[in-house]
Amino acid sequence: MKLGVLVTEQATKASDNSRQKSFALLVDGHVRDLFTTGMILQRLDYDIYIVSTAEDALRMIEAATPALVITELSLPQMSGLELLVRIRHDPKTKMIPVIIHTASDDANRETLCRASGCASYIKKPVEPDVLYSALQQASEATPRQYIRMRTLLPARAGGLTAPGDTMSTEYVSELSENGIFLCTMRPRAIKTLLNVTILIHSMPVKVKAVVLRCVTLGPGPFREPGMGMKFESISHTDRELIRNFIKGQIIKDIPTQ
Repeated sequence: MKLGVLVTEQATKASDNSRQKSFALLVDGHVRDLFTTGMILQRLDYDIYIVSTAEDALRMIEAATPALVITELSLPQMSGLELLVRIRHDPKTKMIPVIIHTASDDANRETLCRASGCASYIKKPVEPDVLYSALQQASEATPRQYIRMRTLLPARAGGLTAPGDTMSTEYVSELSENGIFLCTMRPRAIKTLLNVTILIHSMPVKVKAVVLRCVTLGPGPFREPGMGMKFESISHTDRELIRNFIKGQIIKDIPTQ
């Protein structure tokens, strides 16, 4: 997360990096909200530049085009609604999705924002999964339904291929409500259905999961060996445990809005 104190310097850096990786621009005049939302977005694995005024946002956009803009309506000078209109009516920026993320309860302003072409209108405080869904819908051709989080959780998958190989280390490095990436030196074949046990806060979560992709060690840059797996069967209780764990990790030590 980058703070837009020196907008010219920040914009130059953003321009240099934009060829390599896109970023989201967060605009909010409330310092606490700017920090809180920025930290959540960062933990959702988005590259974020933050500014506190619409004027700074327009200067940033002129220097480097963001993948999307997330803005509060109440800003120090130019409003978030006017920023939305400026972006949508400029041929150079009209394709940038704009998400309104606001504390305003004014139904008329919501109607105006939607009529002006905002990609989504969400109210503070927002749940991480709701924010993530809005971001995915606004910016991805194939939006993900669930947050996918980097983690490190002990796990064990059935279907051992080598007799006596019961002590081989396996762990979950990516987790969502819908599946996992299981790090293992023994990836099983694609379409294999396995019983998997994941330990979350010392509690066993037991699922049936099918292997969708395999990654093995090979020449070239290091790749994490393992299996991308989709849950085929999971109890409501275990799904809720995963959802709460992910939310807890995202909002951990962040002040509530």
